Amino acid sequence: MNAKTPFLNHVTISGNLTRDAKIDHVGDDLVTVARLSIANNGHYKDKSGNWHDVVTFVDVEIWGAAADRLESYAKKGASVIVEGSLKQNVWKDKEGHNHQKLFIKADKIHHLV
Repeated sequence: MNAKTPFLNHVTISGNLTRDAKIDHVGDDLVTVARLSIANNGHYKDKSGNWHDVVTFVDVEIWGAAADRLESYAKKGASVIVEGSLKQNVWKDKEGHNHQKLFIKADKIHHLV
């Protein structure tokens, strides 16, 4: 029997914006794209019973009308929930070195008050 792994790529994460969203308009149609970064804060207890804070920084990109709506509230420190999928960009720099970056391509961003 040959079982196939189902395709599943969905991410939901909450955090605070680390900077104001960068809003651009690209292409001939001037489609809006917003790029932002969130800090997701967590903590854990070590074997000695001491608590430690852990911060994970995640880059996020959102396109179209959803990006247009961000301008009013996507400011540094704002609390958000991001829903989307993981995407990976791969490129070569001028010296020919390979680079890659993993980020969330958001479908929805919810502003928490």
